[in-house]
Amino acid sequence: MGANTPKGFYSLFNELYNPYDDWNMYIIKGGPGTGKSSLMKKIKKYAAENNYKTEMIYCSSDPLSLDAVIIPELKTAIADGTSPHIINPVFPGVCEHTVDLSEYWNKDKLKTNSSEIKRITSDNSDFHKQSIKYLKAAGAIDNELKNISDNFIKKEKADRFISRLCDKYLIPSDNDTGICKKRFLSAVTPIGITIHFDSIFNTCERIINIKDNNLYISEYILNKIKEYAENKKLNRILCMCPMNPENKIDHIIFPDLNLAFFTSNIYHPLIKKTDITYTCKRFIDEDKYSEYKNKIYFLRKAKLELIGESVRCLENAKKTHDLLESYYIAAMDFRGVSEITDNIIDEIFNVSRET
Repeated sequence: MGANTPKGFYSLFNELYNPYDDWNMYIIKGGPGTGKSSLMKKIKKYAAENNYKTEMIYCSSDPLSLDAVIIPELKTAIADGTSPHIINPVFPGVCEHTVDLSEYWNKDKLKTNSSEIKRITSDNSDFHKQSIKYLKAAGAIDNELKNISDNFIKKEKADRFISRLCDKYLIPSDNDTGICKKRFLSAVTPIGITIHFDSIFNTCERIINIKDNNLYISEYILNKIKEYAENKKLNRILCMCPMNPENKIDHIIFPDLNLAFFTSNIYHPLIKKTDITYTCKRFIDEDKYSEYKNKIYFLRKAKLELIGESVRCLENAKKTHDLLESYYIAAMDFRGVSEITDNIIDEIFNVSRET
């Protein structure tokens, strides 16, 4: 629900919960290495052991670490509320509950290493800023490629195809009420472009693959599918593109239909056979495309190089973050963190430790 983008860190954390619908939101505060992710993993484990479905939200700066856990059945969410994904309470103490793990660190130990902590924090910030600069340049190329693609897409042919596709697959279910959620299925991370394929494969029985090597025809198709779904009031999850998180859709999941439309390309190639694959090449005017072919090849290569440089900056940022964690871990009383985690579990699941 957060991603590194050409505009900086982009947050969808407002999608975590609905403060006007009796949700409980636990906002976890604390420095790096204070146990925020471990706390959430423990709550997720308890939920799974008691047959509650959970949604795990991973961190784009550390793909193995959690940013949040959502338990829809209990209308409960637990999230890291530190920068860059600050969560501002709407109804403090009624809906949102702040959990401050800084209560369990030894301030004297941290002050002993204050100069190092400040230096490393500054280095970490610089690496993130450099990463965004490369993504911003890649984003400019992305916009140029999109403008070029408008010259050779056979939109009328694509429209006829989309209409048939929607009529065939998008049949409203009894559960559909028009709910629309937004997520990132992929992100630019310290280990490269990370894609949560399991979110598709474990939740959808049918996967329709839109294969698009030129990248922008699929965007046109998915925008039309989104409009159709809005008119039919279908429940849907829009998986946004980190290069243009406000407007560009990479994939759409229809949970109540057990159906997903997945875009496969050089950035997120599909790793599993799907029900059916539609190739976007059929919607290209080859004569017009040939005019731009060499330019497209150059721009795509440059974009990949810039994303690669951004990844290397994030890799360095992750190293500095790990170093910061070592100072905070050494200053933490994790017995206190474990105790407060148990208390949160008691509250969420109405558990009595005595019984």
